[in-house]
Amino acid sequence: MRVFLSSTYEDLVLHREKAAHAIERLGQQGVRMEVFGARPLEPTQACFEEIEASEALVGIYAHRYGYIPSGSAKSITEQEFDCAHEKAKPIFCFMVEEDYPWLPRYVEGEPARAKLHEFKQRVRNITTIDSFTTPEDLAYKVSSSLGRFLLTRKIREELERIPQGEKVSTEHGRSQVARRGARLQAIIRDARILLVNDVPAEMFHVMQIIRGLDLEVEVATTSEDALGMLTNHPYDVVISDMRRGTIEDEGIRFLSRMRANNLRHPVIFTVGRYEPGRGTPAHAFGITNRIDELLNLLFDALERIRG
Repeated sequence: MRVFLSSTYEDLVLHREKAAHAIERLGQQGVRMEVFGARPLEPTQACFEEIEASEALVGIYAHRYGYIPSGSAKSITEQEFDCAHEKAKPIFCFMVEEDYPWLPRYVEGEPARAKLHEFKQRVRNITTIDSFTTPEDLAYKVSSSLGRFLLTRKIREELERIPQGEKVSTEHGRSQVARRGARLQAIIRDARILLVNDVPAEMFHVMQIIRGLDLEVEVATTSEDALGMLTNHPYDVVISDMRRGTIEDEGIRFLSRMRANNLRHPVIFTVGRYEPGRGTPAHAFGITNRIDELLNLLFDALERIRG
């Protein structure tokens, strides 16, 4: 992903450098005007072309409004924000904390100060902002924000690749569970999930999503194997199919055997056809035939265990 860095320059040289490095550590490309090189375009047009070619914009704002080109009422920095907003690019904005010490020579007076205040207020009205102090603090927050965005997009794309479309997840469900997974990653990371399914390939996309969140997934194809694994290894949550082979209620029998062996892990059942009127089986954490609901149940269970 190409990410355009927008800010005034002289007052934020080191902040821009650290932010660019943070973007690159995520495996993405940070686009900065200081590395454009010679071009047959005036600076504003060059920036607009780079924003057009980028997938997101990171705006960094301190105490300078910046250069206003001749014939314009807005600074290049504000025009960059407007360009990204008009083209519906994802925008991530960061403003220096007002009480953080700043060199006086990089604090503009009037009329630039009033223009900057008005611009910042407009940014707050359009986007959700974060604050920063040091270059390192900014780099961490840029990395966190972009990381969540990238993970959200990755989960959503994986959900959209699942065959059967709306039968296994809704548009709203995909968006909601993707955002939730990215938000909870720090809490649920490294959790261990046991998937019990005699046809594991049916759960390929689910396993891809779970592993993409840095959770460990191990697979058992029979109840006997699953009970042995649960007895000898630590797991946080069990995801089990209901039918295995020709036995329609093998999942219920498996759960009963778990409880008989004092294995009290949360168990989430997956079924081919969900009948809400029958409710959730006794002692199960949940039951569903939808992928988005399955992921939400998994997140619910892990939040209770780890939150």
